Parts: sequence; structure tokens; C-alpha cells
Amino acid sequence: MNYLLAKTSGRTKAYYIVLSQEDDVYQIPSFDNSRSYQDDYKLESDEWFKIENFSNKNYCHNFFIEAFDATAYSSLPRDLYPKIEYITVVQDQYVCVQKLVKSMVLRKKLINLSLNDEPQLLNIDYTLVINEVADAYYNKTDDILYFKRLSAITTIFDGIYELYNESTDAETDSFLKLDILNIANNYTVNDVKTPNRRRIKAAMEKYANFSEEQKMQLPSYLQEYVHEVVFQDGKFNISTEKELTILLNCFNQRYYTTEIDGEKRLANSVTTI
Repeated sequence: MNYLLAKTSGRTKAYYIVLSQEDDVYQIPSFDNSRSYQDDYKLESDEWFKIENFSNKNYCHNFFIEAFDATAYSSLPRDLYPKIEYITVVQDQYVCVQKLVKSMVLRKKLINLSLNDEPQLLNIDYTLVINEVADAYYNKTDDILYFKRLSAITTIFDGIYELYNESTDAETDSFLKLDILNIANNYTVNDVKTPNRRRIKAAMEKYANFSEEQKMQLPSYLQEYVHEVVFQDGKFNISTEKELTILLNCFNQRYYTTEIDGEKRLANSVTTI
């Protein structure tokens, strides 16, 4: 038997049974192409991130690792329908998780267009939209959590955001104060958005390990690919978020030229081999 439960928010936050059925709610994908989470890696369509030994993580809920007993949960009260935060499906050895936003809890008239049936107007108080693919799948047997987007599950697993490799305000400020940078137009730490804060983490580590000779190669390396960042009087002029992005891609050596046809490219993600 497969069980769909709703986790509600607010003072009444708890897990409630929504339905049980023999048929699967989700089709379990293949996780053959899975890799440990890497903040700056962009997944291919058939790839998944994974967290092994998930039960030992501080952000793992007891619900996911305890033996499931359907009799321990009450049915979802009608007045809590609008308070559903996410749904979980207990299906074989998997616990599937899908975050719900307000647009997924519908309260409107719908037209049923079932195959081989006449269109029918349905006046339904509440309808939950279930995606074809869940946001995360926890394999209880292997103790592995699989997911595509970390941002989709940060509100489900409180504390999992620690996987983000993001620079703090202090680290960001230290980077902007590097001798090689000239910050203009009142561009400050507060202007640096999340994507660049993640790039700064990696850039700081690389720059600290560069030799003086390697640091001197940065201007010519960057100018070979882009010309929007000016190098003047021994400093890179940075006044916008876009210029900072270009510079960070330079520090992280994301610009490259293909070996065979000499095409210049920017790598969205990299894997060290």
C-alpha cells in the first residue's frame, strides 16, 4: 500500500494522511547517473544530486528514517487544506517529497477532459497539483536522498542550506578589498547577489593559491575572452554585478578554447578529472 501524506505549517504543523492506494503515485526515476552535491555543477537532464548517509544529517527529519505506521497519523482535516506545506509519498522503500506553493492548491472550477469521456465541469473546493517528478526521493534502504534543485527542498529540510558554498558578508567584503580590484560607483557587499557569492568562495580559494606569476596572467587571460572589465593601473575596475561575474569567471578559469576548432566558450559547470 502506498500512502500520501501532507505536512502542514503553522501552529498545527504535523503530518496527516491524505490518501492510500495500491497504485504508485510517483514513478521512481533511475538514479544510475547520480553524483554528490556540488554547488557550482549544472546537472545534465538524466543526472541527480545525492546525499549519502542522509539519516545521519542534522537536517534529516525523523519521519524519513522511522518505520512507517499509517495508524499513527490522522486524516487531514478540511480546514488545514490551505496550510499544506509539502506532501510526502511513502512508496515501497522510497519517501518521495514535493514542495507545494499556493498555485498548487487550487480552489476553482475545472473542466475534466478525460479520454473517451465528454468534457465535464467540476466544481471542486480544493485540488492538489502533483508533479510528474517529485522534488526529492529518499531511499530508506540505501540511506540516500536524491534531488535536482537544492533550492526546492531548503524549506523542507531545515538546515540543508549549509550545502550552499556561499561567501559570508565578511568574506565578500574581503574579496572586494583585494589589492587587484578597484570598486567604483558605490558598489558594495549589499549589491553582491547569491550567484556571485557562490563564485566568490571558489575564486578566493583559487586566488590564494595562485603564484605571483599566475596572478600576473589574469589580465591577459580575461582580455582574450571579454573586454567589458577594464584593467587599468594594475587593477580590475568593478562597478556592476555583471562586471563582477565576468571577473569571477576569470578567477575560476571558466573561459576556455576548444582544442580542435578553436571555439571560445564559457563553462557553466566543471568537473575535475
